[in-house]
Amino acid sequence: MVTVDFLESIPDANLAIRFAEQGYNVVMNYNSSVQSAIILQKSLAESGYNVIAFKANVRNRLDVDLMVKEAVYRFGSIDILINNAGMSHSAYSIYEKQEDWERVLSLNLTAQFFMAQKIANEFFIPKKKGKIVNTCSLSGIM
Repeated sequence: MVTVDFLESIPDANLAIRFAEQGYNVVMNYNSSVQSAIILQKSLAESGYNVIAFKANVRNRLDVDLMVKEAVYRFGSIDILINNAGMSHSAYSIYEKQEDWERVLSLNLTAQFFMAQKIANEFFIPKKKGKIVNTCSLSGIM
């Protein structure tokens, strides 16, 4: 089973589709794009793929715990984490307010840490296998 974190864009949806096509059970996490997540889940399910969309704020450990529990309940284990939650603020970093900077870091860094820590400790380390793919914001290459 693969978890695609933060299903909020076309590239994220494409990741979920590609893994489903490769035969993986897919948990798609979304935070605000409810309609898009449900449409994609329904479309993939109608094509015969095992996919669930789960609303979770990955900045919150309790939400991460609940999503992982649901994933394991539905599919048994986790084999791959695509850790692609991220955002950027519209302003250049030198002009950002502290609260905007902290909001970006809480998603781009802390949330990815929560996901990786939870899944690695519960699945990958005990099984001595698993893959975590961490991605970054395109803002990081400006």
